[in-house]
Amino acid sequence: MSNKEFTISGPIILALDTSSKATSIAVAKGAALLNSVRTSADEKRSEKLWTEIQSLLTQIGLSTSDVDVFAVCRGPGGFTGLRVGMAAVKGLASAANKSIVGITSLEAAAFAARHATEVCALVNAYKGEVYSQLFSFDRDGVPVAQNEPMVSSFKLALERVAGVKTVTFAGDGAEALDLAQVGSRLAGQHPCYAEAIAGLAFLKYARGEVETPETLRACYVRPSEAEIKLSLGLLGSKIKRSIGSE
Repeated sequence: MSNKEFTISGPIILALDTSSKATSIAVAKGAALLNSVRTSADEKRSEKLWTEIQSLLTQIGLSTSDVDVFAVCRGPGGFTGLRVGMAAVKGLASAANKSIVGITSLEAAAFAARHATEVCALVNAYKGEVYSQLFSFDRDGVPVAQNEPMVSSFKLALERVAGVKTVTFAGDGAEALDLAQVGSRLAGQHPCYAEAIAGLAFLKYARGEVETPETLRACYVRPSEAEIKLSLGLLGSKIKRSIGSE
C-alpha cells in the first residue's frame, strides 16, 4: 500500500535512535505508529542502518520520498552511534528538502513515561555514570526541562532531585536504582525509543519546532575523548611522544 491509502491524518515521520548499543527505527503517521524495529548494533552499524530503514518502510509500502519529517536522537549517548544516526538523517532530509526534528535521549525517556507528573530521565553513560535531567510536562504532553542535562554518578543524579516530592525515574540508566531506598517509582522501560522520538517529534513539528541539516547539533553533555585530548594539546605526534615518555 502507498501512503495515500492511510486513513490516519498527519505527516509521515521517520525516527531514528542510534544513541545506545541498540538501533531503533520507527515510522509514524501523525501520532499513530505504523511500524518499528529494534536491532543490536555492531561494527557495521552505519552500513546496515540504510538497509534497515528501507526494509522498515517497504514493509508498509513506503519509501524515503514519502517521509515528511525526519526525527533523530541527538544525544547524549555513544558518540559514534550518535554521529551515524545524525549523519543519516541530515543526508536524507537534505536530499528530500524535508524538515528535521532533533530529540534528546533524555527527552525521549521522559516522553515515554509522560503519564507521570515529574520524571527524572536517566540514560546510561557507562563507567558508573548516568546522564540525568528532570522534566515536567506541558498541556500537550511535551517534556519541559526543569534543569540542565548532567553527567554524573548515580548519587549526584539522585541528590539533584532529592527535593522533588513525587518523581518517577525513566530510561535505561534507571534500571540499576534501588527504588525502595530512594522511595520513588520506576517507569516501565521503553524497548524502542525511536517510537517515543516519533511521537514527540509529531508534537514538536506541529508547533513548528523544526531544524535543518545545517542547524541540527548533537547534545553530548560531556566532551568526547578527542575533544579532551585537543584541550590538552595531545594531537598527532604529540600523542605518540606523550605515550612514549610514560
